[in-house]
Amino acid sequence: MIHVTLERNIDPALLSGRAMKLERALTIQIHKDTDKFVPALTKSFAQRSHTIGNKIIYPGPYGRYLHEGKVMVNSVTGKGPMHIPEVGYRWPRGAILMPTNRNLKFNTSVHAKATDHWMDHSRAQNMKRWERMGAKIYTDG
Repeated sequence: MIHVTLERNIDPALLSGRAMKLERALTIQIHKDTDKFVPALTKSFAQRSHTIGNKIIYPGPYGRYLHEGKVMVNSVTGKGPMHIPEVGYRWPRGAILMPTNRNLKFNTSVHAKATDHWMDHSRAQNMKRWERMGAKIYTDG
């Protein structure tokens, strides 16, 4: 989260416009900067991610699974997804998944920094730059 502290009086109408511009610009930049940490084999998952307002959406059903970085199993059977010939691995419809203690192994051929909890890693690397960008947008309009 980025906090901006105001040290002078500003017209509320101007503040509203700048705040909206700031929020939108930072969301887009954070999404762009975070891409290199998102797991990818074909880039499909990362390319389907998008922004809405101040939110970055990573699509399901794989978003939670990849973000947590744990192998998931069916909570009823304790087994992984079924292999369907000519389709690939799929969970049965309605399966409720639970994480195991085993970590996922991410392929780094597409995104060299691919990892779980990708936003945390991006924040650690980019936060100071995001703060500077936010301050510049806010003061320059």
